Amino acid sequence: MYKDGKQEVYKEKREIDDEKMTVTSRGLEGHVMEQFKEYDIIFQFIQKSKEGCVCKLTLVWEKRNEDVPEPISYTKLLKSLVADMGDHILKDQN
Repeated sequence: MYKDGKQEVYKEKREIDDEKMTVTSRGLEGHVMEQFKEYDIIFQFIQKSKEGCVCKLTLVWEKRNEDVPEPISYTKLLKSLVADMGDHILKDQN
């Protein structure tokens, strides 16, 4: 994982809930966990038609202390990742 041009480590545990159509990435170790007690990324897939769905992203975090900034750079990284996935999926459909 790269943040602000620097390589970082992010170890996660993925939890899949088929009934709720969610995938949760729970941060366990790495650079992000040095700043946050909790850092979860929740992908929820919502069926819109037989052919497609939308993906709702939810970020859940708890700072280790008040001095830790909001995770804006990690949010930008996630936004970039989602855009790359969308481009890849759309390319495969054409």
